[in-house]
Amino acid sequence: MDDEDRMRERLVKVGPQVAARAKLVKFQHFIPGHWFSAAASECVQMFIHGHFYGCISVAQAYVEALGKYLSGVHQVRVSNDPPILWGRLSKEGIVSKDVAASAKSLFTDRNDFHHLNKDLERDHSKLEQRALHCLDAIYDIECEIFAYSVSEGVVTIHKPQYWPEGREKGTAQVFIRNIRV
Repeated sequence: MDDEDRMRERLVKVGPQVAARAKLVKFQHFIPGHWFSAAASECVQMFIHGHFYGCISVAQAYVEALGKYLSGVHQVRVSNDPPILWGRLSKEGIVSKDVAASAKSLFTDRNDFHHLNKDLERDHSKLEQRALHCLDAIYDIECEIFAYSVSEGVVTIHKPQYWPEGREKGTAQVFIRNIRV
């Protein structure tokens, strides 16, 4: 059996799992075109393709970076402890208590994943659940912070202060997401 046959066989085997995970994912189709957008978007792809450690780790890094970004925009004192930072953002009225709780929920096991501690979860189904939880939290966070609506083909950004300006007045730099299976 050559490499092409092995790849084809593998696709037949994992294809249904990939498709099933793709159906579980909720995500914003448009987010601002910031430095963290591509990495944030890769979380979805990692989950769909079964790379749960990567999904969880990048999700945690993204939400930490997003908290620092928001604190910079609103001149809120930055903390090296992401849950404290998200608490400050909520207290200042920048994000809702629900969004702060979603963000904080990503960091319960941050050090285990960040440092690859020996007690890191190894059960594949538990990792899959944790990764999906991370994506659900990101969706909740992005829906509030990067809110937009679409009507008659026009995207209206609800909080333009978080979107970098485009080349023309009244436009924004946008990162468009889609699922690749």
